Amino acid sequence: MGTPRSGTNLAKYLIETHLGMPVSFDQGFWKHGVFPALMKGRALQYGDLPIIVMSKDPITQLLSWFRFSRNDSIFRPAKYLGPFLNQPFEIRQDFTQPKMEYRFRTPADYWNQFYFAMEALRRTGAPVHFVSYEQLVSTPALCLSSISGFLDLSPPFDAGTAVTIPRHAIGASNDIDRPSDPAVNQGPFDPARADLAAALA
Repeated sequence: MGTPRSGTNLAKYLIETHLGMPVSFDQGFWKHGVFPALMKGRALQYGDLPIIVMSKDPITQLLSWFRFSRNDSIFRPAKYLGPFLNQPFEIRQDFTQPKMEYRFRTPADYWNQFYFAMEALRRTGAPVHFVSYEQLVSTPALCLSSISGFLDLSPPFDAGTAVTIPRHAIGASNDIDRPSDPAVNQGPFDPARADLAAALA
């Protein structure tokens, strides 16, 4: 799980490629959605799956969303950064029928609600593991080793293994509209986009 543009698709690619584990998006609740309080009596429901949460530096994340909003994406289009940061933030699921829409006071409000809810879920004892996008891009083997420990894989992934970040961007995916080739119609992957300066471009 993670907010849009936080590295969920890259993490999925690396986990499936190097750990041999299938990654499920959108089972029980949407990968970009704020975690809902699903209940069964007094028990909290989370899908009975381990949850890996991708996070990106919040300032870089907000700037990435602004850039993304100019491309007729799942966000309401925005022309200027100032109003984008201060106006209500709308996000829509792009594959459900009918399409669900969510509204937050600001983009920062969405970021805060998303990650606070996942941290709160982790504190209940649910299997939640946070991975930083910036660390995944800069030290992928170390991150995969940490993920394999979280998933209790045997043997664990060796942090000394050479892991190459794909040279192409990874296409967005969900559990319903899976592309046959995640690299189709994608441009080159640029790890520098994890940097704040790149987010301003």
